[in-house]
Amino acid sequence: MLPISKSTDTLAKWAAIAIGFSVPISVSLDNVLMLAVLLLWLASGHFREKYAIIRNSNTALSALALIGLLAIGMFYGNASFRDALNTFGKYIDLLYIPIFITLFRDQQARNHALSAFVLSMLLTLLLSYLLKFGIMHQNSVLRGFADNPYAFKLHITQNFFMAYAALILATGAFNETGPKKRILFGILAILALFNVLFMVQGRIGYIVLALLLPYLFIRKFGTKGLVIGMLAVILLGLTAYFGSKEFHQRIDIAVSEFSHWHPGQASQQSSSIGERMEYYTNTLKIIREHPFFGVGTGGFDKAYVSQIANTSMLATRNPHNEFLLIASQLGLPGLMLLLSLFVIQWREASLLPVREQYLAHGLVLAMMSGCLFNSFLLDHAEGLFFAFMTGVLFSAKEQT
Repeated sequence: MLPISKSTDTLAKWAAIAIGFSVPISVSLDNVLMLAVLLLWLASGHFREKYAIIRNSNTALSALALIGLLAIGMFYGNASFRDALNTFGKYIDLLYIPIFITLFRDQQARNHALSAFVLSMLLTLLLSYLLKFGIMHQNSVLRGFADNPYAFKLHITQNFFMAYAALILATGAFNETGPKKRILFGILAILALFNVLFMVQGRIGYIVLALLLPYLFIRKFGTKGLVIGMLAVILLGLTAYFGSKEFHQRIDIAVSEFSHWHPGQASQQSSSIGERMEYYTNTLKIIREHPFFGVGTGGFDKAYVSQIANTSMLATRNPHNEFLLIASQLGLPGLMLLLSLFVIQWREASLLPVREQYLAHGLVLAMMSGCLFNSFLLDHAEGLFFAFMTGVLFSAKEQT
């Protein structure tokens, strides 16, 4: 009979692996699994060993530093403690980064975790194609429709996840030794890429792909890979622009909305880009007024309402930019911690095995670009995805 600590550690590991499957599908299942992981991780003991692993991971320490500053931010600023605690809870995924890093130390666990996420995305991909071709239709589970066939999550989230799934599949196609597996991974990567560019209307997916493709070719082919990658981005972009009504419309709308935005004037309600530019400029004003400490964790709402008082601008709960949101709440020290987390991840990724290097650098590129246009650490699915994938990939450091 296995000792209790080893049994609970194994259960914690499998619950963590299951998060890879659940995060693109179900918030409720995510929450159940996160609670299970935490309780099982605590019950399994071996805290000295876990502490040593965390202490040896600059990525884990950086995540703890950021969540620690968010905790301090609850005790000052203009938010009620209840609002501050609610906002802090949305960043709790950062606390799971060191937990996941201790759970995924063996190669088999990492393989299972990546497979769980890929399997979930392949299910999403299949359902998306079925929606697109009218074989399935919108229902209580599937949220999209033929002209915008997202499955479980909204189009922004699905396209972000699908772009990263395409990277995982393409990495498999590049690095697998068996020809059958390489062909299979290559075909699946192309189907995922096609889904992002030609089917689902999530502009962040376009941006992530435009970064990941050149990176992947650079890693595989060196300096000439940059040329190949850029040509691939240009060719795919032109093909999508002239061959996909959805892509064409999304790009034209973005250009039109940006051209009609004027600083200091309320944007049109239907202007997504105009609203974002409005959020950015007003949030920068908040940061200028509170540069060192910010307005505290959860204080953005009231600060923004105060900033737009006596104007026709609409209030928002976040500026759709994680860098600005953190800076407005925690000041420049908070922004530096967030940037440091990404920089440390980029540098520490170089210490990982080849596959994990590819995916870890890709994760940093994807998250940083995503955080420029969304508050991805605040958002549940994207924040948990980041914590999960960080734990899976950066736990490999000890094995190099």
